[in-house]
Amino acid sequence: MKRTVFFAAAFILLHAFTFAQTAEEIIDKHIAATGGDKWKTVNTVKMEATITSDGAPGMNIVWTMVAVRDKSARMDVSVMGMTQSSAISGDKGWSNNPFMGKMDPEPLTADQVKSMHDMTDIDGTVIGYKEKGYTVEYVGTEDVEGTEALKIKMNKEGKKIEYIFYDPETYYEIKNIQVDEVDGKVVESASVYSNYKTQDGIVFPFTMQQANPMMGNSTITFTSVTLNPEVDEKIFDMPVK
Repeated sequence: MKRTVFFAAAFILLHAFTFAQTAEEIIDKHIAATGGDKWKTVNTVKMEATITSDGAPGMNIVWTMVAVRDKSARMDVSVMGMTQSSAISGDKGWSNNPFMGKMDPEPLTADQVKSMHDMTDIDGTVIGYKEKGYTVEYVGTEDVEGTEALKIKMNKEGKKIEYIFYDPETYYEIKNIQVDEVDGKVVESASVYSNYKTQDGIVFPFTMQQANPMMGNSTITFTSVTLNPEVDEKIFDMPVK
């Protein structure tokens, strides 16, 4: 009986260790495939894109995002002559929403700042995940639009969870699901990535299909990605009313 229990325990431990190692190997291959150490040289980034949205058919939507590593981020969405802006710097942030009649900027809640802070993680979630205090596990494969993708579960701070799906041939990330709690509500958003291109030695997806319960379904097509642009940090300050 004791031998049976011993071997059962050993099998469980070995199985769990194999999964952990597999997750780590998958992530290492992904990092190598998308730029490796070149990610460490990026301190600022600016991305510009156009958006088509199910909620605004036929409208020309322009999206811009500027981020400073581990510090600040700003996102602007312009349509029909109006611009909705959100920005954070450190533990503070602000936002306006002219589409809802809120022309003046208002402070973001602590949860909203925390949620938006992911944009300052220029490398993405998986690079340096151990130093960030995250844990990963391999949870099998799942079909993503015809590809039997490798699925990783990443446990982040608090109740935040991220599921990452990798193409088993290229090791590019092809899907991402984020589960977070913002102001007491659980929010789940999903993104599917495609149209990968190389910019300054780093590989980026230039097309992103997004499903968000707050914003609906949309397709983001990146028109430019600029690495290490000069950034005037005043753009992150809350405008004076």
